[in-house]
Amino acid sequence: MVEETVPEELAQDSRDVNVAPIKEEFILPKEDHELPAEVQALPKRERRGMNKTRRKDMKHAETRIRAAAVRLCPSVIQPVACKFGEKCNCEHDISAFLEKKPADIASDCPLYDARGICPFSYACRFGTAHIDENGKQSEKTPEKPYEATTNCHSMKIQVALRKHDYPFEKTQNALDAIKNETIGSMWQEKPKKMDMKKLDRLKYLAPLTTVGNLPFRRLCVDYGADITCGEMALATSILSGAASEYSLLKRHPSEKIFGVQLAGGFADTMAKAAQIVVENFDVDFVDINMGCPIDVVNQKGGGCALPSRPNKLYEVLTATKSVLGDTPMTVKIRTGQKEGILKAPETVEFMKKNPWHCPDLITFHPRSKEQRYTKLANWDYTIPVAEAAAPVPLWVCGDVLSWEDYYERLEKYPNVNGIMIGRGALIKPWIFTEIDERRTWDITATERFDLLKKFTSYGLDHWGSDDAGVERTRRFLLEFLSFQCRYIPVGILERLPQRINDRPPRYQGRNELETLLSSQKADDWIEISKRLMGPTPEGFQFIPKHKASSY
Repeated sequence: MVEETVPEELAQDSRDVNVAPIKEEFILPKEDHELPAEVQALPKRERRGMNKTRRKDMKHAETRIRAAAVRLCPSVIQPVACKFGEKCNCEHDISAFLEKKPADIASDCPLYDARGICPFSYACRFGTAHIDENGKQSEKTPEKPYEATTNCHSMKIQVALRKHDYPFEKTQNALDAIKNETIGSMWQEKPKKMDMKKLDRLKYLAPLTTVGNLPFRRLCVDYGADITCGEMALATSILSGAASEYSLLKRHPSEKIFGVQLAGGFADTMAKAAQIVVENFDVDFVDINMGCPIDVVNQKGGGCALPSRPNKLYEVLTATKSVLGDTPMTVKIRTGQKEGILKAPETVEFMKKNPWHCPDLITFHPRSKEQRYTKLANWDYTIPVAEAAAPVPLWVCGDVLSWEDYYERLEKYPNVNGIMIGRGALIKPWIFTEIDERRTWDITATERFDLLKKFTSYGLDHWGSDDAGVERTRRFLLEFLSFQCRYIPVGILERLPQRINDRPPRYQGRNELETLLSSQKADDWIEISKRLMGPTPEGFQFIPKHKASSY
């Protein structure tokens, strides 16, 4: 058992714990930001925590909005016949559709493809930008050559899975060898298509559920991220042919080193999902999530629960590595399940016992499942974990929000091969630029707004520029803003750098836009989305993940 210690960097800092040092002239009086009366009336316990029903509530609102929206039948703009005939509930008359359609957004369309044509044609919410004086769709040469998203060809795989026609002989052979205890005699180490030891000190964007979507990853690559990894995909959902899960495997050409993260607790499902990924999609590595703290994942044996089940861990790692072939297998772990009890070195030693289940890279998050994010990550835990991991590369993730944090940790913990950045990138995606240039960027509100414009453009490219695509982009923009608002502008801080768990008193920015971008109110995030994508539809609803809005 390891005793809980206060990280040295925190002990040496004279600031009040968890209070951001804002300059006095920017702090607002307390009465200016009291909670609404209906919130104050709730017991204190109910004002905090996660909004556990938010997904269901938001999904119901989204369904109602879609049902009320007018839709143009694809047969009108594509050379295909309408497969529903008289039963089709979409509009077939372009003039009638344009009369009922919500007002277009007054901006240039961000979605011209390689042909210079918007694929959503009249249904595009930026339609006036590509309709000529005769009411016809016009072509336009994009300013930059169009780069199509890859890993989009999943339909045949989904159909084969639903018909039970996908050939899983490779997985079955691995499972049989594990059962017959012959895996060791059959094992042959194959040269990997990528040497994970050569990635040292590259900037790695962590896989982030919900907010680590493709548009966000593109944005981070623009600011200097070198390695990206898709959102956690459940192996069982991959095998069920769920379209939503296959969307997590998509990759943009700008992602030069890209991995897919899988989660599950059983060898058959994990190996089959891994086989599908490497046989059909362009990925550089496959990561096994052994650090997810979400209860629903742990209750099924995945995430943080997997390392506590040695037999299952052995089977999952062995079967998965067998089917991956020359694709590297990486894992992500936490300290363990219980706070203050460090189980990670034991887990690492177990994984290293044999080459047929040894990962090619280990990422360590020095927090327990129990802790979540209530305290700072304890980087001193990386010392025994790094000793246990050698010579396997060890990367660490936890509370890096500035270039000073980044380089101080690499200097203090020289056995660490690299640092993965998660929440720090959500709060300030330009952290990768700061790391490259070793400077603190006092980014202006206008520059931050331009960043959001770019995210919106990438979102419309990914989810589409019709009504459904605009609202999907808006939803993920709002999720992004729930982290963006935690950034405290450099010019109003008394001391640098900003610490990731510091919560500021209510303050005003140096101008109206900076104040708006710093707001922790969901209504203000919606206002920002309106400036980027126009008014919200009637009945629109966004519920923050946490009841305290942003934290």
